[in-house]
Amino acid sequence: MISVRAVILLLALTNLLVYQFCSLSAASSSIGIATETAGSGGVSATGNIRGTPLSSTSASRYALEIPTGEAVALPSVRISEEESAKDNRKIYGGAGDKKHLGGFTEVDIHGIAPTVWKDMVQYFGIKSIIDVGCGRGISTSWFVTHGLDTLCAEGSHDAVERTMLDPSVITEHDFSRGPWWPNRTLDAVWSVEFLEHVGRNYHQNYIPIFRKAAFIFVTSSRWGGWHHVEVHPDEWWIEKYRSYGFIFSESLTERVRAKAREDRQYPFPLGEVPGQGNKFNPQHVYSTMKVFVNPAVASLPEHQHLFAEHGCYEDRKEGGIIINRACDEGRQESVLPPEYMPLELTEDQDKAWVDILKANINLTSTSR
Repeated sequence: MISVRAVILLLALTNLLVYQFCSLSAASSSIGIATETAGSGGVSATGNIRGTPLSSTSASRYALEIPTGEAVALPSVRISEEESAKDNRKIYGGAGDKKHLGGFTEVDIHGIAPTVWKDMVQYFGIKSIIDVGCGRGISTSWFVTHGLDTLCAEGSHDAVERTMLDPSVITEHDFSRGPWWPNRTLDAVWSVEFLEHVGRNYHQNYIPIFRKAAFIFVTSSRWGGWHHVEVHPDEWWIEKYRSYGFIFSESLTERVRAKAREDRQYPFPLGEVPGQGNKFNPQHVYSTMKVFVNPAVASLPEHQHLFAEHGCYEDRKEGGIIINRACDEGRQESVLPPEYMPLELTEDQDKAWVDILKANINLTSTSR
């Protein structure tokens, strides 16, 4: 016969297992991990894996960890035409959006940096990217046309309606409503003129996206503008992002800023931009861009292709600069597998991007 003590232990073990199962189920629901439901198979009608609505409190459960699954996107809440007409946005987009959204212009050449983007592909080895605060999609469209696995997150419904991107690339999400993050890790975040628009009481709603990227490329405004509520010097942002567990790289930051300065010699393909000139001038990038590394993602096996510089020695230039080349089996050197090679960039890709700009940008509509 089974002793009374054994029965008591069995009941205690059963209760413990039930408690753990219920706790795990509740945690999965509260942090927005997609769970299978009857008739849905855990997938929405659009084919995207979706979870349950989240709060910033649930996002903070991840702390320094990589969020799992994909959070539910919470699009902006529209306002009436009468209410929108009261906003004096001047040159800034965002018609029909709440005041904290919008702030984009028809074109801002101060954030367009093709030389930087090419270096991100060829030197950093970036093959996947999310553009956070992508506006109408000028930078995002460059990533798409040049072969990167690309996502875009934008809060302004006006910007989404006027986008130059395929809808499959865009997630419309208002970070004042809650957190959102994509369903996979990515090589990089690109975010230009976004940070200053989001109060730090909402940081935990966009930081989960950054936690899913190996590199973080961000600018921050040093002046006023539409809904600029977090205007700080670089040092403030560096320390703030360190507190989130990201590692600031001075050398990578200087590299990116130097590449952005190179862009100033090249003509803007659409010609003269009123008030901005006829050449690329990515001053947002060469003056305030900061590069952070997120080791939690960068160290994953699927991101080991990053830092794509060739590894075999060729020569040394004046000043001790090493010149490398691709390794060669004929020299008894190990050759990296193809997936470790950077994406190939072509002039046809450049032309495809310029064609998108020409089809979607009206220079007569901007006064800058």
